[in-house]
Amino acid sequence: MLIDRYILGRFFTNFAILFVLLFFFAAAIDNILNLDEFVEAARDIEGEDAGTWEVAATLLRVTLDFQAPRFFQFFAYLHGLVAIGAMAFTLAQMFRNKEIVALLAAGMSMHRIAMPFIIGMFSLSLIQLVNQETMLPKVAPLLLRGHGEIGTKGARDFEVLLMADARSNLWHAASFDPVDRVLTGPTILERDARGRTIRRISAARANWNADEQYWVLEDGREVVTPSPEDGNADRLLMSTAVETYASDITPEILTIQRYNQFAAMLSLRQIAELLDMGVTNGRSLRRYQYARFSAVLVNVLVMVIALPSFLLREPTSLMQRSIVCASLSITCMMGAAFFMMADIAAMRPAVSVFLPVIVLFPVALGRITTIHT
Repeated sequence: MLIDRYILGRFFTNFAILFVLLFFFAAAIDNILNLDEFVEAARDIEGEDAGTWEVAATLLRVTLDFQAPRFFQFFAYLHGLVAIGAMAFTLAQMFRNKEIVALLAAGMSMHRIAMPFIIGMFSLSLIQLVNQETMLPKVAPLLLRGHGEIGTKGARDFEVLLMADARSNLWHAASFDPVDRVLTGPTILERDARGRTIRRISAARANWNADEQYWVLEDGREVVTPSPEDGNADRLLMSTAVETYASDITPEILTIQRYNQFAAMLSLRQIAELLDMGVTNGRSLRRYQYARFSAVLVNVLVMVIALPSFLLREPTSLMQRSIVCASLSITCMMGAAFFMMADIAAMRPAVSVFLPVIVLFPVALGRITTIHT
């Protein structure tokens, strides 16, 4: 246990150092490339008459406001690869300090030395699940902002073009505010089986009621089109008031329609609620739902595949082993991510997202048996 705590401590320390350095490096590159947008946003907030120090302070604030939420997204995307790098640095340090030789001389096998790294990767994957369920849904509106939206509360309003819900009704709105979850000028066309409009609903605004799961319409009016089959074709069209409207078109669905990456930021509870409503893109949401768990197994298997590159008894070139390890890890991670997100029509999402696990398991088993111990 003492050796395990020692190795895990070195592993997590190297992970923290490597992760923070990579994040700050990426943030610094982004700030340098888009410095004009950051400075312009700071000047717009402070006004043209603001002094240099006021603009500088606001520049620092808007930079932190823009980059800080990306810390959680950065962790979600790269924690697996960074953990592989932390393993490589940890074992390289132990080789340089002859600690591996001492452990082998004490009778500890290479497989026993590998266990703390596998446990560490599994722990980081569990932390990512917590990050996915708690932090990413909260900062999702901030992550949707582009560099032209620096300093705002979230992504800008966008027009809702004609889109169909689960009942084939057509929706259109002049704009949708993803932060306040408000539709401006919505129009809903209900259609029959032949695609003819049988009811038209319009309103000045529509506010989403999250508790009751429906839209609250302001100045909502509905017009029912007479049906020729009922002999009412000559009846006058009458406009009546309507206050609420329930549909599977939720603020989350509208945001996903505009920003595809938003679906990856939803929690399991939010995805389950959308699936219970029978949304039209249920297959893609189920892939995101099951991929949370398959990603944990993929990370552990890739760690097992990468470990033999550094668990060696004989002296060797660490640069050569690092290139081999990076090639294997990046290939496995990128390939697994592609197949987990690919929509394989012949398979259910619950099966297709675990295909990388099925493929990587024998590879990991073969790699771990190559360790000489």
